[in-house]
Amino acid sequence: MNGIVSLIPDYGDPSNPEVRARYGYLESAVGLIGNSSLFIAKLFIGLLISSVALFGDSLNHLTDLGISFVLLFGFRLAKKEADKEHPFGHARAENILSIVVATLVVAMGLVILITSALGLTEPVIRGSLTVAVVVLAFALVKESMARFAFAVADRIDSKALRADGWNHRFDAIISVVIAVGIYLSTLDPQLRIIDPVLGIVVAIFVMYTGIRLIKETGDELLGRTPSEEVLRAVREVASQVEGVEDAHDVLVHDYGTYKTMSLHVTVKESMTAGEAHDIASEVETAMKDRMSVESVVHIEPKQEIKDVKELEKQIEEVISGYKEVLSSHNIRVIPHGKGGKIDMHILIDKHTSVEDAHKLVHDISSSISRRLPDHEISVHVEPCGGECEICQEICSRGFEKKD
Repeated sequence: MNGIVSLIPDYGDPSNPEVRARYGYLESAVGLIGNSSLFIAKLFIGLLISSVALFGDSLNHLTDLGISFVLLFGFRLAKKEADKEHPFGHARAENILSIVVATLVVAMGLVILITSALGLTEPVIRGSLTVAVVVLAFALVKESMARFAFAVADRIDSKALRADGWNHRFDAIISVVIAVGIYLSTLDPQLRIIDPVLGIVVAIFVMYTGIRLIKETGDELLGRTPSEEVLRAVREVASQVEGVEDAHDVLVHDYGTYKTMSLHVTVKESMTAGEAHDIASEVETAMKDRMSVESVVHIEPKQEIKDVKELEKQIEEVISGYKEVLSSHNIRVIPHGKGGKIDMHILIDKHTSVEDAHKLVHDISSSISRRLPDHEISVHVEPCGGECEICQEICSRGFEKKD
């Protein structure tokens, strides 16, 4: 792979549409030369030895030629600058043309499937070891083209070129399978049936490749959820800006060389509007510098919970008005929404009926909610008979108060 990478010239910054197009032209040119040569060679040999599988594979390379032409045209269109009708540029033309290519691939796979199925009735392949070795050499050519496509795709981060690379690799695998079939057909005339069977296998691989490409490209056009890797990078960059508590609700819009992002960052509630605006600007600058993406930052205030001691004091004041409550403990305040969740336990006489206990909890929760409207209240009831070792003194006072 390193040797192939060294063959790729350095055209400059791949984020530049002109540079990106030059890399696209390069890979397309390699595809045009390689696929046209393989198409002619496999067509000739396939007809010469009456191999349905090899003939079908040659038609597959004819489709590959179409892919190279489409990619060439696509990169030419994608480099066009933004205009009034297309304010984000034309880079998504690459995705649209990928779907066109994929549709052609599926159609060609269907043609190969029909041709191979017809050959099942009377296979007449005349193979030889020499032909099998030649087809294996074709596989090496296709694998080299695949590695070259992957290398260029990695250089400019192109989904279309990466898909073309996988197309080349599938072709290489198909060639290996066909070479094995040709060799086996020389061992026993009964094994000639392998040729049309392998033709059907080729057709299935071709159609699978096309359908997979349609799905992947369609997901990009529809808008795919950012990967966990991207979300993690966004949170990391945003958190390095002083004053940012959290980053969430990240949306990424990919237009090829131009990407936009919207995200929400949480800051302290006590922060002024001017300070929050400065933080948003810093996050947007950081995203552009670190991730090469234009972003829009929405500021959300992080609600600060009142001092827990003050909350406990207010809760105790409410509870003191209910003589049925012997004591309260395990008061916890959990940050949530604009306020918090209050979780607490109360002790009552174990002889209290369930109906009265339920009414007591409802009344206490309502009273606390009136004082602390931004908080959710959860009251847990515990029965007590006055024998608890830890709180016996409090419970005893409670019974005395109740009596």
